Amino acid sequence: MSGILFLIILGVATYACHKNGFFTSESNKVIGGVCAGIGARFSLAPNLVRVLAVIALLASAGVVGGLYLALWVSLPKR
Repeated sequence: MSGILFLIILGVATYACHKNGFFTSESNKVIGGVCAGIGARFSLAPNLVRVLAVIALLASAGVVGGLYLALWVSLPKR
């Protein structure tokens, strides 16, 4: 049951990111460019977003890691 809920949340989050104009950065990436794209979207420093992403990854027991991978695969590159 929790696996299905995780997939639903992952799908909704990915759809929302597509609809709101998120992208992955090709020029300022460390792993996949997702954090740099989020930083550009909200006018934040990419390193700040990366630090917040690592903290969220540790606090969420890996849920944020799944979201990162889904966004890395599905978001357009810019």
